[in-house]
Amino acid sequence: MLFSLNGLSALFSESIEWGVLGISRLYYTFMENDIASKDKAGEYALSCTLPMYTRIIKEALRVRRGTGHRNYLSVLKRRRDAIRYIDYMIQECNRVFKGGL
Repeated sequence: MLFSLNGLSALFSESIEWGVLGISRLYYTFMENDIASKDKAGEYALSCTLPMYTRIIKEALRVRRGTGHRNYLSVLKRRRDAIRYIDYMIQECNRVFKGGL
């Protein structure tokens, strides 16, 4: 819910970085049986996830690195894309993990 504390906190850049790159690190760990930095995991995610998630991953990397131009004018759209990406990656992590490592 947008107007809960959790919903409001998801509007902040740090939450986008933490959520998007954090779940990307988990995915990297499951796929590569290794641990990566958030930067490396974000780059990895760009190379292997659906193109529809490129924008939110690049935004999370931009926030982390503190460089570049914003990829979103609307914090609500950014929040929506982050939540969709995180939901997708949770499903992917579950699929991979259930497949057996």
